[in-house]
Amino acid sequence: MITLQLTTEITQLINLHQEGEYWDFKKEWYTNKADLLHDILCMANNMSSHDGLIIIGVDEETDYSICDIKNDSNRRKTQDIVSFLRDKKFAGSIRPTVFVQSISLNSKEIDVIVIRNDRNTPYYLTEQFQGVYANNIYTRIMDTNTPKNTSADINIIEKLWKKRFGLDATTIERAMLFLQKPCDWVNSDNNKKYYIYAPEFTIEEVSADECRNGYEFYLFGQWTCQYSLTQ
Repeated sequence: MITLQLTTEITQLINLHQEGEYWDFKKEWYTNKADLLHDILCMANNMSSHDGLIIIGVDEETDYSICDIKNDSNRRKTQDIVSFLRDKKFAGSIRPTVFVQSISLNSKEIDVIVIRNDRNTPYYLTEQFQGVYANNIYTRIMDTNTPKNTSADINIIEKLWKKRFGLDATTIERAMLFLQKPCDWVNSDNNKKYYIYAPEFTIEEVSADECRNGYEFYLFGQWTCQYSLTQ
């Protein structure tokens, strides 16, 4: 299913005849490991909140034609990319989730490096790797990556940190994020729990109302008391 969806999306992107804020075209596989790492970092920190897509086997110089990369000597599989990233010093030892998906277009094989969108941004190194500098935060704005020898603008970096802490999320999205961290909920004096980093979010146990009319349905394993989450 993922292959069919990805094939449809990649076809649509190729037909646009341009690169964008979360997709990039390469004629062939990388020969320079620093370039590969830099592009992955930029895509992991892209500003679109979309999975980053590095599409290998599309030649911009020849009207975005498809190039079969089946016999590319530099071709890599998912495990190769994962092993490559594991050896690099990432801040907090948190690395992007990356996999390689092969798809067929016009009877030719191309590869797509998919960099999953998540809230662990910004991704950056704490130790330099070749031309990719430590503590530089790289991103992608429109169709352009941050150069290796510079860092993203401060307003972009702020947005990436806000994404990590859920400050850019809606109220319900923030609530769902906070509920994934039960250890960060603290008891208060009024029999409520509040989220320690955003105390306006509280959980309150409410006794069932015996006087209510109608039926009340429960899932298996659900307690007979009710909880309400408030901000």
